[in-house]
Amino acid sequence: MFPFELFVKERVGEKRFKHSVNVAKTARWLAFKYGANEDKAVTAGILHDITKEWTVHEHMSFLHSHNIGISKYEYTSVKLLHAITASCYSKIVLRINDTDILNAIRFHTTARANMSILEKIVYLADGISEERKYSGVNELRYIADYDLNEAVFKEICGVISGELIKKEHLIHPDTINAYNEYVFLNSKDAMQKLAEKNTIGIKNISKSNKFTKVY
Repeated sequence: MFPFELFVKERVGEKRFKHSVNVAKTARWLAFKYGANEDKAVTAGILHDITKEWTVHEHMSFLHSHNIGISKYEYTSVKLLHAITASCYSKIVLRINDTDILNAIRFHTTARANMSILEKIVYLADGISEERKYSGVNELRYIADYDLNEAVFKEICGVISGELIKKEHLIHPDTINAYNEYVFLNSKDAMQKLAEKNTIGIKNISKSNKFTKVY
């Protein structure tokens, strides 16, 4: 049994509880594969949706009572609100003080630039947990088995194109920044490979040709 498992079971519906357990399992598997702390991954995974079933009033009351501010983007969606309240609830009520765990919960919906390995793991685990059935999830699970960053980028792209744009929802700046970071890193990597390829090509030409100096 995972830490906080019974606590979560008593506070969410059956479907949400099953999802939370599956996310914890997937997060533990990813943490093992990519050298992250498995205990932290499990904790963040099991708690990431602890406030998901709150009403808007409950979210706002909790935030107001603890003087926690939110941006105009969070006001537009309960889905965005729950990531913030779940993280704050874990800290204030459950006394979890590990910043990496709290951030993994906080950014499991939007992602962000400069995510830690644990943040990436929980973000991805939420998208590929066992009960997920959407088109492309099996391919994403396959990618997750050998390249964490590529899988996270694919998930971000899928959320933006398949959920936010089609439904004409606002895209949180954290999501845009996460996307741009991966695009930049991929472009930089491609340019680096091209530069290395060209350098090798020039060296090979130099070795294979003898030039005669003309006076």
